[in-house]
Amino acid sequence: MSIYLELPDVDKHFPFRSLVCGGDELCYPHWHKEIEIIYVTKGTLNLGINDTPIRMEQGEVQFINGGDVHYFLASPESERLVIQFDLNLFQEMAALSGNEYSLRDVFTAMEHSSSRWPESAAAKMIALIESIYEEDLQRREGYAYLIKARLFELLTVIMREVPKNTAGRLPKFSEDTLTQSRETLERLERVFIYVEQHYQEPITLNEVARHMGFSPYYFTKLFKKNTGMTFVAFLNEYRLNKAKWILLNEDLPMSAVAEAAGFGSVKTFHHFFKSATGISPLKYHKTIFRNNRARMQEESFSADLYDRGREITTPPGGGK
Repeated sequence: MSIYLELPDVDKHFPFRSLVCGGDELCYPHWHKEIEIIYVTKGTLNLGINDTPIRMEQGEVQFINGGDVHYFLASPESERLVIQFDLNLFQEMAALSGNEYSLRDVFTAMEHSSSRWPESAAAKMIALIESIYEEDLQRREGYAYLIKARLFELLTVIMREVPKNTAGRLPKFSEDTLTQSRETLERLERVFIYVEQHYQEPITLNEVARHMGFSPYYFTKLFKKNTGMTFVAFLNEYRLNKAKWILLNEDLPMSAVAEAAGFGSVKTFHHFFKSATGISPLKYHKTIFRNNRARMQEESFSADLYDRGREITTPPGGGK
């Protein structure tokens, strides 16, 4: 098992990309050389960076350094805007600045969480992130120039207004520390894979601990320390996400949904779902699934009317 190197799909001449991700899936521990910005646009997000679990609230921003190993836990109904870019984008500026420190040092020394920034700095950063994403989404003429300009503005906000990391410049990791961190993350990856493969079956803490070769006590401490939640809470949230996906996309009896998502009984499923969402699974299904189906039918009907209108108004030969 190994922590994988992610190679973002970016243009080598313009090493940048932006995307929106939902939080209903696990993302295994990985790293890449690009800087990554996470902006939570909906709900809350659970992630880990190196050995540190982090819980982000809606409206918060987190920077992840190139080379930092990070992973995302299943976070029900969350959404995040992600921006990744290579420091080569700032190459000419770095050559002209004449500063002794590198741009890598700037991103390393900054306070990475917006929860510890002044409100004015956070507001400027969010406005820039949204503008960058909008330009990348629309891709009008000259969009790449404007994105690069916004990234330069973003860098200026970091240098002028974002506080430095209160722990100061981080020391170089020793080989022993790196080895220990890698081993911990590889263990988490094994847990994630086990849950994905067995979530439909009864899973106990003792079984997972035995699978990992640990005592239940040690496994409990290890998982809580590195994810910020207990294993049971993590497993329940994972099953909840699976149930929501089924309720949104399929019209099945609640007993079938409970079984497919790994809940032991309809009663257990109903109790957990309602306490987690404030609504029963049946009502959730009726409200969301039927609304989605009605919307799709309406869109299909409108498209059909449009096509028929074109057939009526278009002269023979297409008007040529």
